[in-house]
Amino acid sequence: MPTTLAALLMPWTVLSALGGPVQITDEVDRQIVSAFLQHAEKSRAYCTSERMAQFASQPEDITWQASLHIRMPLVAYQLTGEGKYLDMFVERMDTLCDQLSKGPDGFLGWYGLPLELFRHPHHPQRRVDVILTSFVMAGIMAEFALQVRKDSGLTAAYGQAAERYLELATNHLVRKWDARGNYRDLGDTGAVYVTHGELKPTKAHLTQPHNKHSKICQALVKLYKATGKDDYLVKAIKLGTRLKRCLSLVDNRYVWDYWDPAGAWDVHPEDPSKWKHWIGSEHRSGYYSLSVSFAVFLYEHGLVFTRTDIDRFVATQTRVCWNGSYDNPKWLRVDGRKADPQYSYLAGWLAPFDESIRQMAYGAWGQKARVQGMDHSWQGGPAAMGWIAFKYLTYPHWAGGNPAHTDSVKAFTDNPEGQQILRGLFFEVIGEGYSAPRSPSQMKPMPGA
Repeated sequence: MPTTLAALLMPWTVLSALGGPVQITDEVDRQIVSAFLQHAEKSRAYCTSERMAQFASQPEDITWQASLHIRMPLVAYQLTGEGKYLDMFVERMDTLCDQLSKGPDGFLGWYGLPLELFRHPHHPQRRVDVILTSFVMAGIMAEFALQVRKDSGLTAAYGQAAERYLELATNHLVRKWDARGNYRDLGDTGAVYVTHGELKPTKAHLTQPHNKHSKICQALVKLYKATGKDDYLVKAIKLGTRLKRCLSLVDNRYVWDYWDPAGAWDVHPEDPSKWKHWIGSEHRSGYYSLSVSFAVFLYEHGLVFTRTDIDRFVATQTRVCWNGSYDNPKWLRVDGRKADPQYSYLAGWLAPFDESIRQMAYGAWGQKARVQGMDHSWQGGPAAMGWIAFKYLTYPHWAGGNPAHTDSVKAFTDNPEGQQILRGLFFEVIGEGYSAPRSPSQMKPMPGA
């Protein structure tokens, strides 16, 4: 029986579960969420020991695949309040953690082959520990701990698991990258993380692109909330400051690149006149959306970005990236160049600040895409998760556009030391803003390796 019909015939006693912590009155959305909950349970097949071993054998796959299957039951719990989903979450997270091993420096991680594009030509079988995977999983662990602490009953049932995950996240998954020197402080212009050093020379110790820094930043903020340790928040603020330093201002809207060099470590090892990486606008819609989420997430915490900044991102979306049509949308990159027609350059994160974006992302057009994919294990499951979570878990808090999470960082922002850090880093983008150094000779000063 197709999922759409099954959802319509589902007993109201089951559908009423959707009205636990979250009230869903739109009938189409009920179907989308019902299908997602079914996929959340069925995705257990992707979380067996055998499957997790496959993901861990190429650890970046944990970031883009396994982490989503693991997070699905956590979002299902947040939607329904049904404890079975937290049981699923713990089962899946534990199964992945069973794949951890200890590296030469004593830190636990998922050590496996890098993606083929990144493998060292002379050491193609060299196993690596992927920085992005570490932060993504640490962020999900912190999210789980924060959820458990909201209720004494949950704390009694899942508190030990939550604390175990936090110990792993803080003392291994995140701490090791500081110990290894992958965090680079740029002073009052921010900070970056660089890739691990076991990759091929043009990919090793390379500044992370903005979309990956977005994921790292959000994990750091969650870790701050879960632990109260200022260092996590300071790093998140510095990463955001660096993004803001890389924004160009054109006609009162923002333009930015997929990647920007940050220091001598980004110089091509065989040609000092070139960078290791190309500079240009984000070529995939997912990267674009993640970079926008970087700024919006910090703004919602009252950090780094102002409403003026957000309005400039909105202008980029509504005046360049999207032609404004609900019936026949056309998409361009942030610099106005033609985008791949199969991708929609739509940052739904901007929905709280513009009604046309909200309608496009979460109204009939967005619903149609989600309905078409309901029966598909990926489109109806992990892909639908982000859409559902934002519309029903995030947007209600962010509606109206005023920063919603300032209280969660108040201990830092009210502290004189925190205020001094924020004052030292804050600035406004004026004039034309940032201009990318197209060659190393144009970067002055050049931060050292």
